[in-house]
Amino acid sequence: MSPMPFDVFLDLGFSDNLRHVLRVTADRDNVMALSAHDKNGKLSAQAWESLPEAWPDGTLGIWLRECKPKRSRTMQAVDLVLNEGLSVYAAAKAVNVHQSAVHRAIQRRSDKNLCPCCRQVIRDGFDLKIPDQSSASS
Repeated sequence: MSPMPFDVFLDLGFSDNLRHVLRVTADRDNVMALSAHDKNGKLSAQAWESLPEAWPDGTLGIWLRECKPKRSRTMQAVDLVLNEGLSVYAAAKAVNVHQSAVHRAIQRRSDKNLCPCCRQVIRDGFDLKIPDQSSASS
């Protein structure tokens, strides 16, 4: 099961009152995810401060908070190259960094594990906890 946009998550069939509560809950800084569950034919939701090892049985949908860490100018240029198709020279000029810094950053990323959320390199000694989605029912 893959995460869904927040508006799609809210359209799973929640009551108006619960949709309002979910909007307020999703705005809290400590909430990392919301999940929707079928409990004996009744739709319910759960807020998560950290991602679970596996989503509970009966999970119908999940929403994950988008992580957007502050990006350095070099990483902004790398994003322009990889996502927007700009040349290294054009991307470096757009964010005012030297093009060699952009080349080095792109080379450092090759053959490295990247965070699926923010696409930054996961450094040695750090572990990314991704919930097992195979146990959740679809």
